[in-house]
Amino acid sequence: MYIKIVSETEIVVLCLYVDDLLITGSSLTAIESLKQGLKSEFEMIDLGILSYFLRIEFAYTEKGIFMHQRKYISEVLKKFKMMGCKPVETLAELNVKLVKSEDEGSVDGTMFRQIVGSLRFICHSRSEVAFSGGLVNWFMRDPRQPYLIVAKRIMRYLRGTLRYGILFPHHTKGDDSLHLVAYSDSDWCGDLVDRRSTMGQVFLLLGSPISWSSKK
Repeated sequence: MYIKIVSETEIVVLCLYVDDLLITGSSLTAIESLKQGLKSEFEMIDLGILSYFLRIEFAYTEKGIFMHQRKYISEVLKKFKMMGCKPVETLAELNVKLVKSEDEGSVDGTMFRQIVGSLRFICHSRSEVAFSGGLVNWFMRDPRQPYLIVAKRIMRYLRGTLRYGILFPHHTKGDDSLHLVAYSDSDWCGDLVDRRSTMGQVFLLLGSPISWSSKK
């Protein structure tokens, strides 16, 4: 990510991933100037207002910008034959704890790692998936049947919540509600295998999550 400070009140932000560009900022004039400068140096196609970027979708409503991954999640569910599954209302059973289960049957390691990788990518727009996605991520080296059941439970939850996403509300000048709120917590040695703690944090701006993580 590159940031250009145009003036004390104007900035332009450029997000770059391989050959995909996302340009935004507080000044339309500065944005257009940057675009023209880039076009003079590189062969570029302007796709207009943001609607799809790195498998993340954006919709514009009266309340604000709605970010979601409905299309990608549907593709994941179809790939792993979970589109016709019975949805559940929660990501995991209450107080679920995973331990090494060497006596349980093993599962296809490639398939399991593909599922976990897909769930980790979905975390980019679904903050509530971060903890459960991380939970199955810890057992990728030796995937067993109980871990696959937990992973499939997450996909069953996603099947029932395809319309979920994050709404970034409009902010008008003079509105004094623009402030950052942060929450964090830890389960203090909650892992039954290595007794390490799992920490979670989320940062909210105008009531919408803008940064989050869950990790040991």
